Amino acid sequence: MYKYLLISLLICFVASSIQAQDKQEKKPEVKTPNVKWWDGMTLQVDAASIASSTLLSKDIYSVEAGAQIELKHKYLPIVELGYASVNKTSLEDIRFKTSGFFGRVGLDFNLVKKKKDAKLSPNLFLLGLRLGMTNATYTINNMAITNDYWGAGQVLSESKLSPTKIWFELVFGIRVEVVKNIHMGWSLRNKHLLTTDKEGEISPWYIPGYGKNATSNWGFSYTVGYKF
Repeated sequence: MYKYLLISLLICFVASSIQAQDKQEKKPEVKTPNVKWWDGMTLQVDAASIASSTLLSKDIYSVEAGAQIELKHKYLPIVELGYASVNKTSLEDIRFKTSGFFGRVGLDFNLVKKKKDAKLSPNLFLLGLRLGMTNATYTINNMAITNDYWGAGQVLSESKLSPTKIWFELVFGIRVEVVKNIHMGWSLRNKHLLTTDKEGEISPWYIPGYGKNATSNWGFSYTVGYKF
C-alpha cells in the first residue's frame, strides 16, 4: 500500500512540474524599452515672449530661444539665450530705458515613468531649475527728488548703468510631440532674485530675462521646437 502511494505521489509531482514548465514557456516575454544615453537635441523658440511683445505690451520687447539635450530620457540640460529692450514712461513722466542680452543654464527632469511593455513616450512632464544672468544697460531720465522738510527738489538723470543681475528659477512644464520631431510645450516659472541693489542706489524698473525688478515674480513660456 505504501509502495503504491509513493508511486502515485511521484507521478503527481512529475505531472505538475511538466505542467508548470509548459505554462512558463507559453508566457510571453516582456520587453523593456531601449533607453538611449543620448536621445537627441531640441532647438526651441519662446512664442509667448514674441506674442507678449507684439500684442500685449508696447513698452517691452523680448525674444528668446533655447537648446536642450535629452539624456537617458530623464535628464535634460538646457541653455536659453535672449534679448530684451524697454522704453517706459511713467505717469510722473519718469522715462526708463534698458536693453541687453540675458542667458540661463539649467536642468530639467522628466517625471514620466517608463513602462516595460510600451515604447518610450515622446511627451515629457518636466520639473527643473534655472540660473539666469544679465548685464543690461539702462538709463533713467526726469526723475524728480523732493525734500519735504526743506521744500527743495531736483531732477536726476542717470545713464549707461550696467548692474549685473543674477537669479534662479523653479520651472514646471509639459512638452508634447504634435508632429514627428516637432514639439510644443508650456512652462510656469517662479523666479527669485539673488543680487540686490545697495541702499541709496537707483535700481532698474525692469531686468531683461527676469521681468519687473522685485524679490520674486512669475513667468510663463510657450515653446515651439524641433528635435534632431
